[in-house]
Amino acid sequence: MKYIVIILLSLNLSLADAQSFVASNPITVATDLGYYHPQIEITNDDKPLILWANNSDENLYISKLESNNSFSIPVQLNPVGFDVQTYDWSGADLAIENSNVYVVFRSSGYSTGHVYIVKSTDHGVTFGDTVRVDNLSSGYGQYPDIAVLNDTVWVTFMDHDADGLNPQYVVSKSIDGGLTFSSEVLAGELSGNEACDCCQPEIIVNDDYVIVYFRNNDNNIRDIKGVISYDRGEVFSDFFSVDDHLWQINGCPSTAPDSRFINDSSSVTVYKTTENGDAKLFINEYNHNSNTSTLLTKVYDSNSSNLSVNYPQVAVRNHVMGIVWEGAGEGKDIFINYSENGVQGLNASNAYNITNMIGNQVKPDIALGNTRFHIVYADLSSFDLKYLSLESTASITKIKTINQVSLDVYPNPTTVLISVNVKTKNTEKVNIKIINSFGQEVFNTQLVGQKVYDVIVDTKKWESGAYYISIENNDDVITKTIIKE
Repeated sequence: MKYIVIILLSLNLSLADAQSFVASNPITVATDLGYYHPQIEITNDDKPLILWANNSDENLYISKLESNNSFSIPVQLNPVGFDVQTYDWSGADLAIENSNVYVVFRSSGYSTGHVYIVKSTDHGVTFGDTVRVDNLSSGYGQYPDIAVLNDTVWVTFMDHDADGLNPQYVVSKSIDGGLTFSSEVLAGELSGNEACDCCQPEIIVNDDYVIVYFRNNDNNIRDIKGVISYDRGEVFSDFFSVDDHLWQINGCPSTAPDSRFINDSSSVTVYKTTENGDAKLFINEYNHNSNTSTLLTKVYDSNSSNLSVNYPQVAVRNHVMGIVWEGAGEGKDIFINYSENGVQGLNASNAYNITNMIGNQVKPDIALGNTRFHIVYADLSSFDLKYLSLESTASITKIKTINQVSLDVYPNPTTVLISVNVKTKNTEKVNIKIINSFGQEVFNTQLVGQKVYDVIVDTKKWESGAYYISIENNDDVITKTIIKE
């Protein structure tokens, strides 16, 4: 069975145009193999591929969604006896290009481990030998992140000195598809400060830029900065700020930025910070041609503690954008905000809880496929990973409106009465149902025998807020949002 999740959209759309999603039931990715730091990407054949670590045996696993709607037998990526470093907030990363899947990770041992990569050439079914990435002669690297373009691979990681101090991000590059890697190029020191020493970075690459985003540490002010290379990562020559909220905290918060390009010259970065002591999520759109922030908006705005809002992740394609994070619900839950119009289409009040159950669902990640969002998260009640997909009903609704049934509601927003207009291609039964934001039914009727119906609904006893109207005619279902002022 599927259930409907309603998400209110955007600053530029009226609330009457709010978008809905069909969400799949959560699927268990694997049992008894851990749940640390799940990552998800979409393969070239439009299948979600999930990467995670098991803290118990210090192994790294990957699994792919198969056509029978279950996940493949997990593949262990590290050789037997070759333990990986595992944290719940940080870990391995993957990047996909064509049929190639690249996974970067760090071996176990805080001061003795090294950064390694494995590669698949068959969409993540099998993987080749382990290749060492870092060439450090002293000190040690932490928290690797990976990007790939035209079979050139960039890996960034945090480099400490021999005493474990002065953390800075460096970048190593492979021009032979991950077989060998160059010596590290220093990147993060351009900001003039240290890197925040427990926060994972994000590296993104296109034809013009190689950019590393990271949480900075300027005397315990821990904002998000970026460093940029214009020559394919040979030299990092500029730095810029996407976050000037001046979050001051004495210890590393272990929450990192996530970033994606939205076009050739602009990127978006989502991050956690605080305002007046309350945790907030922001997204910044930055134009690298003009070297300016062009849009900054809140993704989530609540009076929540620093601990209850965390780990935002973003997926973008052609200005369609989805952001997930963990927040406070029955315990900890997974939330999403969504826009079809880039950053300017986001509204903090449109955030929605997509798990909303007792227990803790944490550390989500999101990817965008051809038609839907794909989400993975750790379920701390069952101690495993869960996967679900969210598909916009916009295209489905459009097809059904043309072929079978249409729905109009006005005025919307409303104060007293609404008129519900339904048109169908047949005279078979139509069900109309309205529920409030708690799932309680406030109106229900069945109509039959006509192709056009006008129904007046009295709303004057309703509380102010969002209500969801659905009509069903045969197998056609349309859902819209009503706002009672």
